[in-house]
Amino acid sequence: MATLTPALLRHRAGHKSYWRGLAYRDAVVSVVHHPRHVTGVVRGSSEYSITLAWDAEGNLRGTCACPYGEQGFFCKHCVAVGLVLLDRGETVPAPDAEDDELRTALTRLPRAALVEHLYEQATRDTALRERILAEAEEATRATGIPNQPNGVVQGKVIPYRR
Repeated sequence: MATLTPALLRHRAGHKSYWRGLAYRDAVVSVVHHPRHVTGVVRGSSEYSITLAWDAEGNLRGTCACPYGEQGFFCKHCVAVGLVLLDRGETVPAPDAEDDELRTALTRLPRAALVEHLYEQATRDTALRERILAEAEEATRATGIPNQPNGVVQGKVIPYRR
């Protein structure tokens, strides 16, 4: 796992978003430490919720409810929270064995069970619901095929290739 540094934040965000994040440090409204991640709220044109966490490969991941973050980019709001952590002498907590155990358990569950669990959580978590809907919309745009249950696409013939 890498160490949280300004250079890492710049690498993850890119030059432009990093410099914008520097300007947003004073816009960080809150930072909350959790056992395996950090959440924060940054006031921009709206208030945006962000999460910073290390993935299973030890890479820093950031998610944000802003339009740029919802496209999967490490945005200026993630940079701002990361810089506030560094200013305070804090960091993003490392994942532990429980994360690996959960990831392994999830890979063993049937797809239908995963969909049901995710659906239940998304009905209670607005940010998760919006993220799922945005990713589904992006998948539709990328493939031109609307998401349908069990891969069924109404009114279209999709050629099968081996």
